[in-house]
Amino acid sequence: MEESLSRDLPLFPLNVNVLPGGYLPLQIFEPRYLDMVKKSMSQEIGFCVHLIKPTRKNEEVSFYKKGTYVEIVDFNQLENGLLGITVQGKYRIEVLDENIQEDGLRIGTIFELGEEEESVNLKPSYTNIWNVLEDLSNHPEIKKLHLEIDFNSSSNVAYNLASLLPLTPPEKQTILEAEKNSEKLDFLNQVLKKLGG
Repeated sequence: MEESLSRDLPLFPLNVNVLPGGYLPLQIFEPRYLDMVKKSMSQEIGFCVHLIKPTRKNEEVSFYKKGTYVEIVDFNQLENGLLGITVQGKYRIEVLDENIQEDGLRIGTIFELGEEEESVNLKPSYTNIWNVLEDLSNHPEIKKLHLEIDFNSSSNVAYNLASLLPLTPPEKQTILEAEKNSEKLDFLNQVLKKLGG
């Protein structure tokens, strides 16, 4: 599991999250995030999406340190006049440190979290997960997404299936936090049982 060098990137804490490979449509209206998007597009760099932790009244907003580095893949002006963008998750990251700019934008020192390298293919132990993803990926609507699915990579299979299933943000966070692919796949097995799959 390799980890790359740390670098500074904007952080975007939200009530939703996205997994590597998955897509997330967003409406941008706060000036600090409009500036972030403008810079992101002109410099061709992404930013990091993090799930906000549940807070009690008057409690300071905090977010999970593990999130996803995303890049903008589409943008348009929405009917309500706001800027709409679609981002795609690229890889998991963790925030080491952060500071807040004058405009309120959080800048984090982040590093990329490597994925577990497998010595054996996990497909035989989790055939149902591969089968469900193969069935879903052949659906005409899913084909339009042009997902990059690598059926030889357990982490890629886990992220793609989790992105397509109706998971809650905390459930997606569980997948993001899991270091071992078997943990991700075990969790997805539980989800599929709940969904009756």
